[in-house]
Amino acid sequence: MASVSVSTTNSADEDKEHLLGNGTKTRTNTNMDSTPITATQQDTTRSLGKPKTIVQTEVLSCAGQQLMKNAVSSCWQKSMQRLTNTGKAGSPSAKYFNWSYRVLRRKQLLLLLAFVIFIVYLSSSMRGSDYADERIPVLHYSHVPGMKGYLVWSESCRIPDVDVHAPDIMQHFKREKYKPCSNKKPLTTVAFNATSREYVLRIEESEIKSFSKSGRINCCYQSIMRNGTGEKADCDYRLSKCVPFKKSVSLPPSIESILVQCNSNKRNVYKNGHPLINDKPKVRERLKTWKKKDTEHGRTKPPSILMIGIDSISRVNLIRAMPKTAQYLYDNDWFELSGYNKIDDNTFPNFMAVLAGYNKDNTVTKCPPRVLGALDNCSLIWNAFREHGYVTGYGEDAADISTFNYYKVGFTKPPVDYYLRPFQLAAEHHLHKTYKSGLTFCLGYQQSAQFVLDYAIEFAARFKDQPLFGLFWANSFSHNNLSDCSSMDVVVLDYLERLAKLGILEHMIVVFFSDHGLRFGPARTTASGHMEERLPFIFLWLPQYLKQKYPSFVNALSVNKNRLTTPYDLHMTLKHFLGMSERVEDKAKFLTAAEGCPNCQTLLEPVPLDRSCNDAAIDEHWCTCIPYNKVHKNSNIIQKLGNSTVNYINELVRNFRNGTVAAQCRALQLHNVVSAHRSYEAFRPKDANGTALDVYRLHFVTKPNSADFEVTLRYNPETEAMQITGEISRLDSYYKDSHCISDSFVKKYCSCA
Repeated sequence: MASVSVSTTNSADEDKEHLLGNGTKTRTNTNMDSTPITATQQDTTRSLGKPKTIVQTEVLSCAGQQLMKNAVSSCWQKSMQRLTNTGKAGSPSAKYFNWSYRVLRRKQLLLLLAFVIFIVYLSSSMRGSDYADERIPVLHYSHVPGMKGYLVWSESCRIPDVDVHAPDIMQHFKREKYKPCSNKKPLTTVAFNATSREYVLRIEESEIKSFSKSGRINCCYQSIMRNGTGEKADCDYRLSKCVPFKKSVSLPPSIESILVQCNSNKRNVYKNGHPLINDKPKVRERLKTWKKKDTEHGRTKPPSILMIGIDSISRVNLIRAMPKTAQYLYDNDWFELSGYNKIDDNTFPNFMAVLAGYNKDNTVTKCPPRVLGALDNCSLIWNAFREHGYVTGYGEDAADISTFNYYKVGFTKPPVDYYLRPFQLAAEHHLHKTYKSGLTFCLGYQQSAQFVLDYAIEFAARFKDQPLFGLFWANSFSHNNLSDCSSMDVVVLDYLERLAKLGILEHMIVVFFSDHGLRFGPARTTASGHMEERLPFIFLWLPQYLKQKYPSFVNALSVNKNRLTTPYDLHMTLKHFLGMSERVEDKAKFLTAAEGCPNCQTLLEPVPLDRSCNDAAIDEHWCTCIPYNKVHKNSNIIQKLGNSTVNYINELVRNFRNGTVAAQCRALQLHNVVSAHRSYEAFRPKDANGTALDVYRLHFVTKPNSADFEVTLRYNPETEAMQITGEISRLDSYYKDSHCISDSFVKKYCSCA
């Protein structure tokens, strides 16, 4: 078969940040009278305007009362008949009849009363535990010691501890069970042979009957290679000829990943993919050279760093949706940062803060992602690790919306030594896919994210004794829905446990984290959702040898659990870890401050207690430190601020790219303000003249598109001047509303004409 070149240029017609369409799912229950009860995913506890459990209780009550009535009536009629036949008026039998009537009547009333009490109790019990099945307790102490209810408490920052099972958010949450992607086990497996230093591809003979009744099967494999140049370099791949094999075959060391297909009776019965971590001559030479230098200078091996991330999971939703994973982290001495606050809206700017220490302005100036080659020349942290003798890796699922490629040109050459993207492109093009909440959930015989997590484990295991830096990121089971990640709780737990079983945790630092919480949808419009969006989860693991060697690190991370921290701090921490190595000669030059936050610091030293969002370079719009009071949403000032914000949005769209997109978008108007809040008096900032400013937060809806927005503004009560801080957030899914626009910046503000 000839060499095949496949182009998979970004064809996504959905916004990564708001991909969720009308993904309504229905569930049907059958009650006692066979009346179907249907609940939509948007509100799984409601049916016909009433809580579903209450509807079921009422049906049960009515059905039960009817059964009771029928039973008592039948019993009464039979008793009357017997008594009538055996007694006459005035006789002993008649007296007995009157006495029996009173006893039976009393029993009937008592029985009916008992049944009513039971129904009331049952109804009350079910009402009181609408979400009982969703609540799995996690034992942890994330709050400020002695101040339950707050994650951070200081004069400058007060971050409340959101109730994991708050009613406003629980009405949007439904725990999901894990379901395997296939009832069949994969027909092929790969394993690294440490003796031959090669991967062996094997057909599992015990599984052949599942794919071929005759037992005769023919298989071949194709190598996946990066292909193309320029703007297509990061979205193309190439397949080799399909190489036949029987039972097993050793794969050439030059192969980075493969696709396998098998036929039986001239019909394709199996397709799967396998990414590999093969030896690379350049990597082997680099590791050898630096190890020799370490030996010559009497230096120890520098620490390895493995970063594993899951998109759009708040600290609270990790506890709510993935309680087994959360409990494992709390029980096994991982360091939590409860006050970890995102610094910008979506994944890319928060990634850039971690990997480069840049804010959005720095990124646009130094490495604009839509300019060819800019990301290659960007000072990303993995480049620094590679320059100091580390082996580097990066993998991310959901290739069409990956962080460096969604409405961006990506990398013209592989950014790391082991780069999963070519495999992910090929796998998503050739393997069977199952979608969930608009994203590829299953890819072949396993979850899409499992390819990333398997790649991370294999990378860490293969280079366990070498210095490594790896970043591995999952989008596909968490990005679009609050509940989706609950089905992956046992899977993620298994991967974390495998890190320990394989001895990986003995050798390396692990960062397990997210970029932000859920950013859009019904759950986001709640008070809990507002806080959760801004507070992603993050846990750090230090190997025992580091904790013993540097007890100050343990103390600092313990203190910083309840301090305001940011992605900039995480960037400085990564630099600190690398700077610990004696391979870094000019430490003062290397350990310079993050450009996006000059005051930010390493997490291996205590963060100041009285740190404010301004100190940490967090805009007020994203800041969780500021307490707010609810104010009247229909007051003149609130309506004025709402209309001014809508006018600002229209002006932004009108002037974007010199007015070239304005004709495609409709002008918006304020429909109504849903809620309004004003900051506490003690948290009012001052302008250059010393005037105290009011800080308002508004949730409002526009027309004609019924779009949900949230904005934070500073208002000068003396001059009536207003200033929008940070971005204006879009809280609902807008991929249909803005289908005519591809630019990610203006997309959330445009309502296509």
